[in-house]
Amino acid sequence: MIDIHTHIMPGVDDGAGTLEDALRLIRQAVEGGTREIILTPHCAPSYGFFNFNDYLLEEKFDMLCYAVEKERIPVVLHPGMEVLYESKREFLIHIDEYFPLCGGRYFLMEFFFDASGENLLEGIQTVKEQGYIPVIAHPERYECVKKDWELALEGCKKGAKFQINKSSLSGTHGEKAARCATCLLDMDLVDFIASDAHHVWERGSGLGRVCRFIEKEYGTERAKKLFVTNPRKVVGRRK
Repeated sequence: MIDIHTHIMPGVDDGAGTLEDALRLIRQAVEGGTREIILTPHCAPSYGFFNFNDYLLEEKFDMLCYAVEKERIPVVLHPGMEVLYESKREFLIHIDEYFPLCGGRYFLMEFFFDASGENLLEGIQTVKEQGYIPVIAHPERYECVKKDWELALEGCKKGAKFQINKSSLSGTHGEKAARCATCLLDMDLVDFIASDAHHVWERGSGLGRVCRFIEKEYGTERAKKLFVTNPRKVVGRRK
């Protein structure tokens, strides 16, 4: 499996705090069947995370890759970023400081949880205009999508891809988020399921259990599409 959304890079956001924490999360992921992981630290100044694409992030990434190799953990790491979209103006000011997933065309973006439907659709259009494929992180957690599932359908028509969190399906983010995630799956609007891993003990990195759940409820081919086939397009930088 390939996990496209994690907060495993140590000491840069609200995820892994230390190198040891990061290695624990990576081992947990591998034990659950994950073989490739995209590291997506928050780039969200409004939340206090100023992780723009610079040499400091590169150093952190290289350090973690070296540690994984030294520990002989069978996993491939890829660089990425989760960008908070606030407005078109703010986004375009920093466009050259963002880093798409694996340096390719897929762009992982999140929104404020109380963002409007108009803001969501504007963000999708803005990212598309810059030549990227927008990947919307955890849409099931946004109030506008919880209230109107058709927003996701409209976003899909505009070219967005949708990634739901495994933790939403388990009820970690509340009944409404769980119901919305299930509805999006039933509508076949979900392109990826990711861990959005933060800590081993809470919102961990293992995908094995949720993959088995998807296999049981939606079939093996659907599970393969969500955890392998679609993510492989991202790490392979294919459209």
